[in-house]
Amino acid sequence: MSYDEISQLRLVCKRMDLVCQRMLNQGFLKVERYHNLCQKQVKAQLPRRESERRNHSLARHADILAAVETRLSLLNMTFMKYVDSNLCCFIPGKVIDEIYRVLRYVNSTRAPQRAHEVLQELRDISSMAMEYFDEKIVPILKRKLPGSDVSGRLMGSPPGSSCGYVQFKGTFIYSSLTCFPAPTLSHIL
Repeated sequence: MSYDEISQLRLVCKRMDLVCQRMLNQGFLKVERYHNLCQKQVKAQLPRRESERRNHSLARHADILAAVETRLSLLNMTFMKYVDSNLCCFIPGKVIDEIYRVLRYVNSTRAPQRAHEVLQELRDISSMAMEYFDEKIVPILKRKLPGSDVSGRLMGSPPGSSCGYVQFKGTFIYSSLTCFPAPTLSHIL
């Protein structure tokens, strides 16, 4: 089952939501570890001198892995503050799937395409995910940060309620305050 499918299964029920949140958070941590392993393996085979590295057969592999590292770092800075505060989970399962696709491609190909060609889809969907998260979800989550006395009610939820519906593209989508369902994000990806 893909992480994108896991993110969409969060809508089934609250219990399934909790299980899927945990799987998505663990999935992001696993893909970071897998990337580190791939990067160590490639770096171990590269020459130490920079001038020799550029012409080495693994130079493109190293370039792609460096770009993935940057993307992982951006995702980490965007989401993990809120994940670590238990305000949400790592929402974009499709991004985890795409990172795995890129890493598997790098590991299985002797002569990969140029980095910008391999990473185009990852850049697009991760940028959209981060932008959507920052613009639409973070303002609601900030009200839930410790020390905040502003009510964090969602649209359509009665006062004192811990869940409600969020309107997305004209459709009301169920959302708990501890985490937002992935389809709000995956529909735009």
